[in-house]
Amino acid sequence: MKSIFYYTDDLDLSLFKKNTEFIVEHVELSRFGKLTTKEVNHAAARLKEHGFKISLEWDILMSETVFNQKVHTLEQIDLILFDSIRAQDPGAIEYVVDKLECHISLILETGNHNLIGIQNWIDHCQGRVDRVILSVELDKKTLSHYSQSLDLPIEFLALGRILIFYTPRNLLSALLPEDDEKKKVSLISNEFLTATGESEESPHRGFPLVENSHGTFMFHIKRLNLLDSLKDLDECGISVVRVDTRFEEDKNIDLILKTLETSDATEFKAAYGFDSIRGYFNINKTDVLFKKLKNSRLQRKDESYVGEVLETNKGNYMAIMIRKTSLKIGDELKFITPEGKTMECKVYELKNSRGEEISESVKGELCLMNYFGSVWPKSQVYLR
Repeated sequence: MKSIFYYTDDLDLSLFKKNTEFIVEHVELSRFGKLTTKEVNHAAARLKEHGFKISLEWDILMSETVFNQKVHTLEQIDLILFDSIRAQDPGAIEYVVDKLECHISLILETGNHNLIGIQNWIDHCQGRVDRVILSVELDKKTLSHYSQSLDLPIEFLALGRILIFYTPRNLLSALLPEDDEKKKVSLISNEFLTATGESEESPHRGFPLVENSHGTFMFHIKRLNLLDSLKDLDECGISVVRVDTRFEEDKNIDLILKTLETSDATEFKAAYGFDSIRGYFNINKTDVLFKKLKNSRLQRKDESYVGEVLETNKGNYMAIMIRKTSLKIGDELKFITPEGKTMECKVYELKNSRGEEISESVKGELCLMNYFGSVWPKSQVYLR
């Protein structure tokens, strides 16, 4: 089983065996690329000198205007240095097949979970495909079946971030003031704007967010880590495991390479500084999540429903949006937090949104009541 890494300038290539492969990313062609055309050509030449197999990543999704621009960029790259081009946009795939002579690695990680669809992509590329890159949402049993059915090597992510959301829109910089320098991130293609997000329907928080010239990306809180399942990956027919350390300051390359060689992840797991999961690899339980798509604790349950806590200011007030039953001084309330805890409190102070004291607030109004500890925003409010 081979391994493939994303190339970065700080990698010590002497650590890698000759059967290791590398992915080179151009800032205009790859979702997280940072290299210019000159730097891409230099990186490819350097890797070739060391005898490594290399691929150019062209994984962005493109409109017609953007596509024409990226083709021009592609024409400036010394493609003879590359063994293949990795593509997922149908237009990019078609261009490589029709206009170029190199092999193509099909990125089928999104929207290609069935064997018929995967095989049709392979057939469409007329013998030019050197491998398929499949989704981490496929479990071990499915991967084993696909590997036996497809007459091509399969690549699978073994370590790295899990992308759970993408949009071409710039969601982070849109929240910044107009005069903020970071707002220009969308115009400076090699700059990344980062943040963390949290769920509105659960206490989960810490989702890594990245914005660059290609759009905004959100990742799972935990990293995917299958380095302790290398033997299982091999047994189910995975030919190439991908290791993604692009977002790590301490890449632990020496421990990763040792793990790949020995299939013993004990040392690496002890040193890895992130919470990790095995994803769907062991078993696909997608169906059991349907009932959790909406947090039941945040749903209205009965006629005593009052509204929702929008904000809390410790020691001062709780801001409540009245959505059904009116609220007045003297009412006894029950709060259900997003994590399911139940709190009870009496209303002895009530103000409107202007800070004026009132005796009652009705449906559609925002009111401020006396503060009560441990009640979070998004908590649901009921009359006791």
